Amino acid sequence: MPQNVKSFNITNISQILDFVKPMWTFSGWEDSFRNIYAETILRNNYFENDFAFQIMEGNRLCSAMFLQRPYDKNNFEQWFSETSANFDEEEKERLKLCAEYLSLMDSKVHHLMNNDDIKLSLFVGLQKGSGKILYEEVWQLLKSSGYKNMYLWTDCECNWQWYIKNGFTLLEESTYKKFNDENKLFETYIFKKQIV
Repeated sequence: MPQNVKSFNITNISQILDFVKPMWTFSGWEDSFRNIYAETILRNNYFENDFAFQIMEGNRLCSAMFLQRPYDKNNFEQWFSETSANFDEEEKERLKLCAEYLSLMDSKVHHLMNNDDIKLSLFVGLQKGSGKILYEEVWQLLKSSGYKNMYLWTDCECNWQWYIKNGFTLLEESTYKKFNDENKLFETYIFKKQIV
């Protein structure tokens, strides 16, 4: 790995939260709840393995990537149980719906994977161009480590078109009806790319 690509430091999760919170939450929610809702998504996708990476520029996070092997586990359920207990019933219901959605989409992808495949759990570029650098370096690492396919799921709140532009095949497009609103369907996408 080049010198600027390092293992992800969990203390930098706050910088990811600041970046994704406007995209993943509603501005009308209390700020503390918005933080926890966004962190719920991040914690679901973070695994304490050798496949969480970052690029930093000084103290500023430029990009981050979390990957999961089929057998990797995390402590999300314990964290979620402890964290969601502190909110009112309406907020608990929102968090529960979020966790159910994450579990459903993860399950769909895990059913497609073999032990020599890997799942891209989270990929964010906070500085233009740094995400591409991180992706290319991690791709070479996966290739040299013998992984066969990369899978991922994403949705309409993310830049899902990036994956099509970068050679991923769209395996499934569907609508998650519980997140629909009167103006827009909530579309989800599952992608795959062979690691060669």
